[in-house]
Amino acid sequence: MRAHKIAVCHIASGDRWAGAEAQIATLLKSLVRHDELQLSAILLNHGRLAAEIQRCGIEVAVIPENQNGFLAILSEATRFLRGKGVRIVHSHRYKENLLAALLARRCRISFAVRTQHGLPEPVSGIKRLKQAMIQWVDQLIARRATDRLISVSSEMTRQLARRVNPQRIVTIPNGINPEEIRSDLSSREAKDRLGIPRDCWVLGAAGRLEPVKRLDVFLEAAKLIQAHLPNTRFVIAGDGSEEVRLRALALACGLQDKVLFLGHRNDIYDVLRAFDVLILCSDHEGLPMALLEALGLGVVVVARAVGGIPEVVQDGVNGILVDSNDPRSLADACVQVLADRARSQRLTEAGIKSVREDYSAAKTADRVAQLYFSLCEQA
Repeated sequence: MRAHKIAVCHIASGDRWAGAEAQIATLLKSLVRHDELQLSAILLNHGRLAAEIQRCGIEVAVIPENQNGFLAILSEATRFLRGKGVRIVHSHRYKENLLAALLARRCRISFAVRTQHGLPEPVSGIKRLKQAMIQWVDQLIARRATDRLISVSSEMTRQLARRVNPQRIVTIPNGINPEEIRSDLSSREAKDRLGIPRDCWVLGAAGRLEPVKRLDVFLEAAKLIQAHLPNTRFVIAGDGSEEVRLRALALACGLQDKVLFLGHRNDIYDVLRAFDVLILCSDHEGLPMALLEALGLGVVVVARAVGGIPEVVQDGVNGILVDSNDPRSLADACVQVLADRARSQRLTEAGIKSVREDYSAAKTADRVAQLYFSLCEQA
């Protein structure tokens, strides 16, 4: 036991509930078990993340960015941190990274840590110019005002090392809490809740409806699967900018009666329980929480071999990897796994075992806590 607790403040946006927010909440719930740490958080929006963090006894300051300009947020955050003796500020996105760097200087905080949850997503037009400027500033902060950068996958670490001193990068994968990743429903009951006949196969996707997720590939694959297995339904859980386009594509593919668009769901584990297969079609991923959650719930995963996914999924052992964005390759992989119940059972058992042993929230939190301790011991 250390003589004095190490005060750490996390800074996050909290305006939505997606993979990064789920991981922040999961991490903090596990970090709170370390008696050597005194945790607090600054969030830029009210929402589920704030509620989740407060529920485990962490002091939270919510400074709504829709009511405050950046300088006002900086001022309010400075008042919140004053007198707390914070030694480490830990940020989670580009705006929060800038805020953390300024707060560290203002409040004489010894160390700045950030987590890179994913890489910038491709955009076009004026958004591309804006993104380039944001990235330039963010990389400058990473190089000059960040002591440690946590990467959630080895593949991402290799990319980040091109722009940041590799000695400052630490690879710590995301983790899940197996006790929380659960559903009281059977697969049949979960299908009932979604209005899907019990004898239907259910293939689904879960996450943000954004271009990088390539749900157009999911729907093109669904069209091929439906032609081969008519007794199949498809589920898309999540919301985002692509919803209108994806609904139109589903109609064009003749899937209007076969695809359910669920929007954002707070009961995502019950939704995943209805899935026979989770399909991940993204062009890039860090280490998606939906992947870990599905494996933990015993759902077969068929995924493109991108980002950190191959670090979790061993092809043919605890899931199926596809090296192409070709819808037919994904469709063939899904049809083959559905046709072999014994193989599906082996995959689900291995998936549950792998996330429990290698991707637990406790293990992730232990590694983050050790990073905090090592920084403070250097001072």
